[in-house]
Amino acid sequence: MLIEALPESELDSIRPLLLELLISDAGDPASPGLRSRLDEALPRTRATFRGENHVFAAREQGRVLAFCWCVVFDPGTGLEGEVAELYVLPGERGRGLAGRLLGEATRLFAERRVTFASVWTDPGNQVALRAYQTAGFTPTEQLVLTWNPPDGG
Repeated sequence: MLIEALPESELDSIRPLLLELLISDAGDPASPGLRSRLDEALPRTRATFRGENHVFAAREQGRVLAFCWCVVFDPGTGLEGEVAELYVLPGERGRGLAGRLLGEATRLFAERRVTFASVWTDPGNQVALRAYQTAGFTPTEQLVLTWNPPDGG
């Protein structure tokens, strides 16, 4: 078995597998026309992609009290978004700033026609969970694993 990095000229060879993955993730693979709709919407995979940072800030008298940092990018399967950071100064919490900032983030995602958006938080952070869920984010059943380089790496 040969394991190799595909050059960009051969990236289209993974398209049938990518389509199967999208269908399996769609929830109802038997849905009429699902395969053709996903195939039609699936952009060509490229070796590189670019992203954008969008930072929204809540200010009062020129002072930043809270911010929401969003990332929008297309890895080759459609535009995606992420709420990378959300922070409200401790003395300013409880004023609805997180909700207003997340409203701007979700408006951005809708305007840009993002097909998938995510946010990561500690499952014990009930305040953040409420804010994200109120903004329309829902928990998933996926397990996120992380890899960190070994010491000295």
